[in-house]
Amino acid sequence: MSNRESTTGRRLTSSSSSSRLKSMKESLRISILEIEESDDEQCITCLRDVLDTYGVQSQTPGGRRDALFFGRNRVSDRRAHRSPAGGDIRFSERSDYGDESPHCDYCPKEWKELTPEAQTKLANLLSWQNLSKWEFDIVEVTELTNQPLLFVGWAILCEPNAVEEMQSSIYPLGVNVAGVNRNNNLGGMVPSSGTSYAYHYDFDRLNIDPRAVCNFLREVESRYKPNPYHNNIHAADVTQSLHCLFQLMDEKDFLRICNPVAIFSLLLAATFHDVGHPGTNNLFQKNAMTPLAIKYNDVSVLENMHSAIGHSLLMGDEKHELWDIFEAWSKEDKIHARSIMVSSILGTCMEGHFETLQTLDSLIDKVEENLGVDIVGDETQPILSVLAETLDTANPSKKHGEDEDLSKRSKDEDDHRELADKMIKMLLHAADISNPAKAKETALYWTDCALSEFFAQGDKEKEMGLPVSPLCDRSTVTRADSQIGFIRFVVQPTFELLGEMIPRVKDVIIPKIDANLASWYRLKSKRNSTHSLGSASLGSVTEE
Repeated sequence: MSNRESTTGRRLTSSSSSSRLKSMKESLRISILEIEESDDEQCITCLRDVLDTYGVQSQTPGGRRDALFFGRNRVSDRRAHRSPAGGDIRFSERSDYGDESPHCDYCPKEWKELTPEAQTKLANLLSWQNLSKWEFDIVEVTELTNQPLLFVGWAILCEPNAVEEMQSSIYPLGVNVAGVNRNNNLGGMVPSSGTSYAYHYDFDRLNIDPRAVCNFLREVESRYKPNPYHNNIHAADVTQSLHCLFQLMDEKDFLRICNPVAIFSLLLAATFHDVGHPGTNNLFQKNAMTPLAIKYNDVSVLENMHSAIGHSLLMGDEKHELWDIFEAWSKEDKIHARSIMVSSILGTCMEGHFETLQTLDSLIDKVEENLGVDIVGDETQPILSVLAETLDTANPSKKHGEDEDLSKRSKDEDDHRELADKMIKMLLHAADISNPAKAKETALYWTDCALSEFFAQGDKEKEMGLPVSPLCDRSTVTRADSQIGFIRFVVQPTFELLGEMIPRVKDVIIPKIDANLASWYRLKSKRNSTHSLGSASLGSVTEE
């Protein structure tokens, strides 16, 4: 046995650790067939809307949908084609960014304009512990300030200095003010919720000026339109959700495969991933042949636009010294950051959702084949830990034996690196669709926001004589069916797969998805029992 096999193969089981993922796929396949064979035309319509909206055409069960969504048998076909690699997240040693950043005594002017009571509440909400919780409620932040993206972005991107400055401004002499939680995990590993921990990203190595960060966030937030759903609140929510998904990973493993440049770039991308959203989706852009659709050739129209706006501000024609976040960065790091931000934002396009899951599935197979074991579902050494061991550049001697074939070593590393890259970047997409994975009240809030925006688009399409997009017809789409389809066939499979790679997702997120799905089923059952099969208005649904 080689050193690599003895290192990464220990504690791994090769029995039936992938059975859970296979069972989930088979269950979903059967569920789709059952729905399509039922007499519930309304449910069938919503199912087709969901699958059509997210990149899977409503064809026969054995057609393209079956192949893309459920993949192939993991046992019989382990030679899947390799997906094209995007710009990978850097695994090389960290660059030297000099001494600790001198920019540590700054609070945005909007903070100073808040009342002392509002500052105290906001300081607690934006504490590092609270920001790192999946239960974080962005609506509470919005009730205190109409600039949630500015404050959430500042607290995360300028950590730990932002949290320290908030608290210092409240008690400048070090005297604790009643109601302020000073235990913000500024000194290391401190429990944040139950058995969870909040750790820091070492951003002070990047020499980031918080003034530039806040100026950029302020400018970006002003460019979000007041849509019901795709607005500045959604951007702040996705930024915090992405941060929390990072926090759910083991600290040592995550920081061994993803350095501060990559982490910062991904979080920054979250802040402008939907900037300038017009309140209508890609299908509307194509059918209406809008200037955006013409400009971007009908390919990920809005995602290309969002990325272009952000990068124009950061690196293009609209770059300004006031928000030049990357001023002190090397050209190499700027190029690398841009690559990460572009690919992660384009990865939020829902048209490629099922292909993304399939790509991850295929890459997992490759890593399993390289190791000669089955790592999916392994509780003792999850995938992230395996990748950290094989890609840890700080300890190269741990990865390989001297007698290993160099070409095979290089190929294995490429496969492992590609899986780590795709997994980390996919987290922005997961955060973007995570609303049904939140607490019930939060999920309901975002459901109403989304349907309000969808229905407004449907009304506009009818006025323009365009085909009404899936999930956008208020006369046929019901609240419960739309969410049941979205959760079962989009959200649930995504987080189930993430749970196989990040074990804490199973404990923190999956139960909320299951509870919300059950709640929607109860609501649908109640509707059916009363023969109320009409469109569910946003204000008429009874919470259970």
